[in-house]
Amino acid sequence: SARGAHLRDVDGNTYIDYINSWGPQILGHAHPPVIDAVKRAAEKGTSFGTPTELETQIAELICEMVPYIDQIRMVNSGTEACMSAIRLARGFTGREKIVKFAGCYHGHSDAFLIQAGSGAVTFGAPSSPGVTQGTAKDTLLAPYNDLGAVEALLQEHDGQVAAIIVEPVAGNMGCIP
Repeated sequence: SARGAHLRDVDGNTYIDYINSWGPQILGHAHPPVIDAVKRAAEKGTSFGTPTELETQIAELICEMVPYIDQIRMVNSGTEACMSAIRLARGFTGREKIVKFAGCYHGHSDAFLIQAGSGAVTFGAPSSPGVTQGTAKDTLLAPYNDLGAVEALLQEHDGQVAAIIVEPVAGNMGCIP
């Protein structure tokens, strides 16, 4: 169970939650205003499959706050956001390859799991079992914070790279900036 900044395991030990669901849990577990807001939202319905009035209002607010944004794609997770961004880059450029950095995590999609490392499972050691060779060949890897390696990849794969994706603060590698 969890409340606020604390987790309790099956043996009753209490821990400070430094992970916070990798970011989204910034207000802590079971934060009363969040619980109340979730209850109010659930009373209006839980899954529609189409845009809702609230999503439209949020999109309009984002466009108002950031004037150069003229379209919004709502997604349910960071994985979906990254997948949509890469698909958009590939569609726009007509190129298939992406560059990512070993040890960085961008969601639970095969292209992003190539040498992603997991702080919880692999102790930050990059690995990629289960990812097909076809996916792997379109995902180019560079060492984190190595501009020369990125430049070399871009030269070697000239005209083939649709996007470069980077985790600005690499959480799976110990929050390396």
